[in-house]
Order: sequence, then C-alpha cells, then structure tokens
Amino acid sequence: MTPLVVFLSIAMIFTSGRADHLIWNEWHAMLPNTRMPDIIKDLIKTDENGHMTATKFPNHFDVRAQLAAYFNNWPPEDNAEAVKNLFLKKDMNPGAQTKKVRLARTITGTTFLPRKEADRIPFSSAKLAQILDHLAIVPGSTAEKHVEKTLRDCETPAFKGERKFCATSLESMIEFVTSELGNDVKVTTTGHVKDEQQEATYKIAAEGKEMPGDKLVVCHPQPYPYTIYYCHVNKATKAYVVPLVSKDGEMVNTGTVCHFDTSAWNSFFFEMLNVKPGTKPICHFVPQDHLLWTPSK
Repeated sequence: MTPLVVFLSIAMIFTSGRADHLIWNEWHAMLPNTRMPDIIKDLIKTDENGHMTATKFPNHFDVRAQLAAYFNNWPPEDNAEAVKNLFLKKDMNPGAQTKKVRLARTITGTTFLPRKEADRIPFSSAKLAQILDHLAIVPGSTAEKHVEKTLRDCETPAFKGERKFCATSLESMIEFVTSELGNDVKVTTTGHVKDEQQEATYKIAAEGKEMPGDKLVVCHPQPYPYTIYYCHVNKATKAYVVPLVSKDGEMVNTGTVCHFDTSAWNSFFFEMLNVKPGTKPICHFVPQDHLLWTPSK
C-alpha cells in the first residue's frame, strides 16, 4: 500500500460518519492544539469507521491500585498507594532515590462509553439498584463495592479551595478542563513502564520540568465498569515532568504533582513525612492513567 493510500485510509477513519459519534473530531474541535496521549487512545474503542463503540456488560475490570483524589479526609488505610508516593519537594533533586512506587496503570479493562450511552446510565448512589442492573453487576460482589465507593467519592462535597467533577465520558472531561483552563491546553501523563505488575525504586535522573501556568486540573481514574475520571482543581498546586531511571536503566518521564498548601490534609501524612501541617510543599508521582492538564503556555 502506497503512503498516499495509507494516508487516505486513515483520513477516512477520522472524517467519515456522523461527527457527534466521532470522538477524534470531537477532540480536535474542542482541543485543536492538544495531542491526544496514548493512554486516552487506549481507553477509546472504535469501529472501522471511527465511531465510538459501546462496552458490553458485564465486563471484567482490574483495580491494581487506587490513588486518592484528595488527602484532607481520605483515611490513610484506604490510600496506601498514595502514601508510598508522597515526598517533600525539597527532595525532588537529581540523584535522589524514590521509595518503591507503581507507575503503571492503576485500572485496566475499561474504556470510555460514547457520551449518549453514558448519559443514559444513572450515576448516583440513590439509583444504585438501577446501575447494578444496567451494568449486570451481582449485588454483594467486589464490582458492586467498587461502584459504591466511586459514587460515594464523587458525591463527597468538594473541600475548601477545590472544584471537582466526575466525568462519565471523554467529552464531559474535556468540557470540565476547558471550562477551567480554556482550550489551549497540554495534557501530561507518565510514560510507558515495562513491567506493569511490579513496584520499583527509581533514581531521579535530572531536574524536573515545571509545566506552564498557575492552574492545574488533575484527573484520576476511578474503579468502575467503564472509564470514569475524578477531575479536580486545587489551589496552590503545580505539575512537573520528572525523569526517573530504574535499576535496569529504564527511563520513565513521570507526571508529578506538588501541593504548596497542605493545611487541610489528614494529619497522618505529616506524621509520616515528619513535617508540620502546611509548612512544606508535598509532592507525589502519578501513574500512567492519571492525567495532568495545564495551560500550554
């Protein structure tokens, strides 16, 4: 097949069919200057014409780890993964060694639903029975516990200084991001990790690159039968890309968030880091399927 034929074939996939069903067109219309990261591509299932396809339920999804979307009232025992990830910004220096962390995807086996389908499915604790029926989830199962927890976390009121939104579709996530940052944005993710099952220690290979802008939207995947992102804006946070290198030489450019106002956090985290509340910026790495949205300039 010649390069021209290949190009035309790809173009047909991206331009055929109804525009409201073509997620690629939707992305570029809303985010004309933003490259779609590989992790989002992996969460989109399309047919041969580029139409987004629906997930068939029941489906199996695997929750390898869950990172809390917030630290102020999240019990530490529910957030062991985030506890491992925390470190002081003053320690984010070339040559420093990390704790054992997991940078691979935290949730596998899910994809985004087409927006029209997502909007038809209830997303409320008050309608849990309808949700379980629609998603073919057995009451009392592990899947039900994940659903209940996600609904509860999404319904928890935002704490002071936070704006939050649980996106049930890719389009709704983009709308929240653009309402906060405009449509000239950059999305940063952690790079590919070879051994997705293992935790590992890394060495900081070079100084972290600070992302532009003074506002950051962070989106965390939630355990649910289809892709849900808990997105929020916190005051006094910054995003960085920190190059890490493993013992076997694997280099991973790692999305990193630093919190400069931690006065409302659970006291446990300060005890663990041996600092007083609100006195030192605290940072954490984010796994592959977490999204850091910033202005592009």
